This record gives sequence, structure tokens and C-alpha cells, in this order.
Amino acid sequence: MNHDNPAPTATAAAARRLATLLTAACGGLLALLAAVGVLALQLHFESRDRDQLQAHLRAARALLVSVDNTGALAALPERLRASFGDDPALAVRVQGALDQPLYEQGPAAALPARLLAHPAAAQPAPLLTWRQDGRAWRGSAVVMRMPLPGAAPLTVAMALDIQAQEAFGRSFRWAVTGYVLLATLAFALLARWAARRALAPPP
Repeated sequence: MNHDNPAPTATAAAARRLATLLTAACGGLLALLAAVGVLALQLHFESRDRDQLQAHLRAARALLVSVDNTGALAALPERLRASFGDDPALAVRVQGALDQPLYEQGPAAALPARLLAHPAAAQPAPLLTWRQDGRAWRGSAVVMRMPLPGAAPLTVAMALDIQAQEAFGRSFRWAVTGYVLLATLAFALLARWAARRALAPPP
């Protein structure tokens, strides 16, 4: 009685298992590298925005510490406009203790109440990121004082429009995801071919 030789079937099954394990390991490593790359990009943008906002806040503080009389106070809005008004991606609000604005630029939606209600007592101020009216913003707020006698502390809030960063980040994530999928598929085909050759019985 004749029996079929089980060796080719067992070899093919072992090759498939080996190829599957190798493909899973490769896909996992590629996905991990992609996640690290996306996180590094996000941290880079946050660090750059933090440095830029802190520099703007230091510039605002330098203006406020020079306000020691009513004439300097009256000229402060124009000085703030001269310092920050040329940046279309920057929103600024300087307000008093009763939330009355002393200076404001950019869309009001860029500076939400939760940012203005909890300003930091000193720099470096924490970053807050939010979306409003379809746009992404990242900002900070700090309490600052003027040497003007009797003057109440001011809240200085600034925010950067990060919509371009968000668009770039989405494109980057899609590109990395596509790369991981295509690379994993290519490796799966290669691993299956290599495993079959490695486990094939000698001629």
C-alpha cells in the first residue's frame, strides 16, 4: 500500500510559521521606530514653540518693567504692537485684574478662558495646546507686574498658530504608516521565500 510522503507538507508548514514569526518581528520593530519618529517630531515642535513663546514673554516683560509712569502706560499698547504686531501667527492679549484688555492682537478665539484664568506666576510658563474653530494653537500665560505705583498685576498671554505643524504631522504620520506597511509586506514575501529555501530538503 502506497503512502504520500509528508515531508514536503511539513516543510511548507514550518516555512510558513518561520516566515510569519520573522514578519511579525520586523513589523513590530518598524512600527516601534515609526512611533519613536513621530514622538520625536512632536517633541521637537513643542520645544521650538516653547522657546519661541518664552522669548516673546521675556520681551513683553522687558516692556512692562519700563512702565513707571502714566505716560509710559499710555504708550505701552503701541510699544507692544511694534514688538509683536508683525507676526501674523502670534496671538497676544495683555489684560488687567478685571479681565479688561490693555492690548490684543490676533483672533480672540486663540486665547481661551482656561489659558487666561490660570496664568503662571513666573517663567517658564507651561504650554497649553488646543483647537478652536478648526485651527490648532499652542500658548502660555504669565502674571507680570509693572513698577507703576498702585498698578495691579497684568496677565500676559501669547499663543502660536500651529496649524501648519499639525498638517505636516498628519502627512508625516501617513507617510510613515505607508512605509511600515509596504516594508512589512515586502519583508513577508522575502521571508517566505528565504524560509522555503532554507528548510527545503537537499536534492
